[in-house]
Amino acid sequence: MHSQLLVLDLSQDFTNQETSPYSSIFKSPDVPNGLIEHALWYSQTTRKIYQLGGWFSFNSPNNPSFVADKDIPEPAVWEFDIDGGRWSKSADLEVSNNGEIVDRPGAGAFCDAPTLNRSYIFEGYVQRRSSPANAAYASSSDFRFLEGMLELDTAERSQPKLTNISVPTYVGPRMNGAMVHVPVGDKGIIVNVGGQTTRDPTPFGIQIEGANAGNVNTNLSFVDIYDIETGFWFRQETFGLPDIPTGRSDICAVLVSAADKSSWNIYMIAGVENYNTYITSEEIWVLTIPTFTWILVHTRSDGMYGHTCHAVGENLLIVGGMQTGANADTCAQHMPVEIFSLASQNYTGRYDTQAAKRLAPVPSQVVAAVGGTSSGGASQRAPRAWSDVYLQYIFDPSLRRPAYTPEYTLVVEPSSTATPSSSASSTSQPDSGGPSKGAIAGGVVGGVAAIALVGLGAFFLLRRRKRRREHEAAATEVSRQSAMSELPGYTPYSSPEPKPGFLDSPTSPGHHHDVHAHAAELEVPASASEMPSSPRYGGSSVEMGSDVTASPRVGDISPRVGDVSPRVPGDVSPTLGEEGYRYHEGRQAGHHPGR
Repeated sequence: MHSQLLVLDLSQDFTNQETSPYSSIFKSPDVPNGLIEHALWYSQTTRKIYQLGGWFSFNSPNNPSFVADKDIPEPAVWEFDIDGGRWSKSADLEVSNNGEIVDRPGAGAFCDAPTLNRSYIFEGYVQRRSSPANAAYASSSDFRFLEGMLELDTAERSQPKLTNISVPTYVGPRMNGAMVHVPVGDKGIIVNVGGQTTRDPTPFGIQIEGANAGNVNTNLSFVDIYDIETGFWFRQETFGLPDIPTGRSDICAVLVSAADKSSWNIYMIAGVENYNTYITSEEIWVLTIPTFTWILVHTRSDGMYGHTCHAVGENLLIVGGMQTGANADTCAQHMPVEIFSLASQNYTGRYDTQAAKRLAPVPSQVVAAVGGTSSGGASQRAPRAWSDVYLQYIFDPSLRRPAYTPEYTLVVEPSSTATPSSSASSTSQPDSGGPSKGAIAGGVVGGVAAIALVGLGAFFLLRRRKRRREHEAAATEVSRQSAMSELPGYTPYSSPEPKPGFLDSPTSPGHHHDVHAHAAELEVPASASEMPSSPRYGGSSVEMGSDVTASPRVGDISPRVGDVSPRVPGDVSPTLGEEGYRYHEGRQAGHHPGR
């Protein structure tokens, strides 16, 4: 496991073969090394990176970085102070709705919402190497699935808040997907894409034997959406021109918006289609919103998974990851960061500082589908059908919102004393977060070339040297979180029987790799009306005094992959300027005993 923070200077041009842009910041012995499948968050207010989740490697005891089960530290949230250059255990977090228990959620999708000074991680699971409390778990096969979406709110610098938001029962366990914050409406939405779920109904919060077997890739003919302003959940059908991509996991996703915000384009890059054979994909798809249309924009022969991706102007940085094979110890033929040009839609292997100052164009394939030009002006501004018509009010705040009552059930229902976050007809204004000083942090996996480390948990601080401008932003905290699911004495929730559209494909492999869930497709109904929980997929999140997903979801700091902070006005990208710290999240691909 890595014990250093790699810093990549984005103020200079470089290629994917050069070592000079990289420098190292070493961790002190009392700070945990990088963990597998962890998450990293960045706060522009506190100017800190928060490390949480993941698990310690199953590598050989002969490896110098090996940590024995008995020596695994208790879960905690760790933070790196950018200005001070120091790691420390987070002591000022106001941990609510989880019994103040901290756990290490691994393999959860996560992202930052930089304009709100909030960050999120969605579900995931823990296993034996996550915590000393799990010492009785079978190695690499017993999981405890975590319920909910954890939110870190750092709008108040002196008192960051960590809370869990419960999810609808139709969601079920999720792992190895990706998510992004899309700044539409009042506060934006969180869009969950891809990943895996369990084949059969599976309870949250208890030890499941053999849980690494029988998992399936979720179908990409829908995405799950969380509206931050109202706390409502939705499931929106997606469409293909002409095709919808096959399900895949260990993907990365990044938002690249049109200059005029007439379309929001989520790039989904590579991933694993089948863990039995480790069939990897190097396809690059764009889910263009609000039409919710999938469009293939690039493909090549080399597969990749377990990486993370981040847009810096016209440069798309892809950090870490593995190529093909399960536990193969092969090295990539380039440095940890690969570079894709969003202007030419090709891998160039070259980071261009001038391109970093330009807004990325809308791909020509997307323009052909939604209209307009490479700068925006999309004429298609709605999907073929809204799975829930209430979504149109979120995408167009000028519309007066009608009264709305979601029809789904939350895993953790609100208590009688819970206070809803806001009414469905809320007219509150967007948070004025000011320019984002977002960052991206990224992990290296599988022995990346020229990095003489095991390749488990290193992450990158991608930094540009620009003058810092301090600013304080007032933010109104909206209390709308639901509870964590697993407090002492809480009865674990068991998912209901899958409804039509959520059964795995008849061709799903019946065998599962000893570490990964196998990738099979989930069948999804052709019409939105057949989707579970009726066409209405919304639900206000509420406060409850329970624990974060199945034993709290608050995580220990370990570098993992992360979503690139959405590129919105004031974001940290070199294009939109302010401070150039982008912390690339270093999420690693699945849990390999050899890693």
